[in-house]
Amino acid sequence: MDQAGIYDILFVGGSMISGRIRILLSLIPVVMLGLGARHFHECPKEPMVPIYLVVGGSASLTLQLLPFFYCHNPSGTPSIPCRILNFLLYVFCFVWLIVGSVFVYRAYLPDFESRRSAQYCERILYLVTLWFTTGIYIYIILFIMYILGKCVYSSLCEC
Repeated sequence: MDQAGIYDILFVGGSMISGRIRILLSLIPVVMLGLGARHFHECPKEPMVPIYLVVGGSASLTLQLLPFFYCHNPSGTPSIPCRILNFLLYVFCFVWLIVGSVFVYRAYLPDFESRRSAQYCERILYLVTLWFTTGIYIYIILFIMYILGKCVYSSLCEC
């Protein structure tokens, strides 16, 4: 790989730190998919938790990979079918987040010790799912606060 290719990988978005963060964040769907598949039958308290991870990871991975597969017109703009598919995937991911939140928070504090218990859920499966879901909500709240702050700042600076 030449020097420019390495630079493009490490300096995504303008800085080395943001490039590394984007690379790490792009691995989250793979972790979700793998963790859900690995522990598919290990949460009797809420059997939908691993399914939530597998479906959410698959949809997120599809969203990340879609732009690399014939989604651009010769002019470089995204094609209409890809735009529609992208929009539908974003809507699906948002709805799936809400549905999955019901699964995750309804099973809050399962039994992590007794594998034969009906209240059991694999510790790593449940805790990673809980923190991914909670982290997404924290990100959404911070993003909304950022947008609102930007709107307030721009309206104050117009004077």
